[in-house]
Amino acid sequence: MCELFAINAKRPVRANDLLERFYQDSVWHPHGWGLSWRSGKAVHLHKEGVRAIDSSYLRQVLAEPVEATRVVAHIRNATMGVLSYENSHPFVLADVSGRTWTIAHNGTVFDDHLTGSYASQAKGSTDSERLALYLVDQMGEAARSADGPLTFDQRFSKLSKLVTEVSPNNKINLLIDDGEYTYVHTNTVGPTLYERVAGDMTVVCTTPQDESGEWREVSKNRLVAYKDGCKVREGIPHEYSIDDEAYLRAVSQL
Repeated sequence: MCELFAINAKRPVRANDLLERFYQDSVWHPHGWGLSWRSGKAVHLHKEGVRAIDSSYLRQVLAEPVEATRVVAHIRNATMGVLSYENSHPFVLADVSGRTWTIAHNGTVFDDHLTGSYASQAKGSTDSERLALYLVDQMGEAARSADGPLTFDQRFSKLSKLVTEVSPNNKINLLIDDGEYTYVHTNTVGPTLYERVAGDMTVVCTTPQDESGEWREVSKNRLVAYKDGCKVREGIPHEYSIDDEAYLRAVSQL
């Protein structure tokens, strides 16, 4: 299982210490790492197909301040695809309207009838990249149909519909940044994403980073949106949970 990490804050925060703790878990998730944050409209993306704690490149990145209102990070435990830059998360993609999306995924897309056709567009060989391409393509088509940029309400409604449609039979733990908001989705029976609110900052991650008792499970089976460090919207719950034991059995057969 991969691990996810995100920060959403009202003001730029220095994320280095939190990231250092997150990447320590790469001992058990050795198949690549990634890190993305935004400065204005610019997206800073760093990733590598090696274990994070062994990466001199990551040490160089974290030797400088990582200060932003939104951060997305990932450590990979591969179920498919070789160890490479292309197969490491997050994925940064632009839709036809010019909006840039940052997407990281923890899970497996077993039923790929919606995403499989995007293999020809993918630079790597993972189901996660095909999922990201599908989501961004569909969001771009929604903007095209609207004949202009989508409002937050329109983006949330469309994205909620998309993750609901792709969730049956699939593990869809997602972090998505659209340049303004952070979106989170998890559909496992057991807890696989937690959130902690600290002032005007919310941290989301797969494994709580301390034993403070301040970590809470992210609401399941629905899209959740954050802005300025606060949860601002939850979507309508769907019924497509995936059982953890069944998931592990299915992964072992890949």
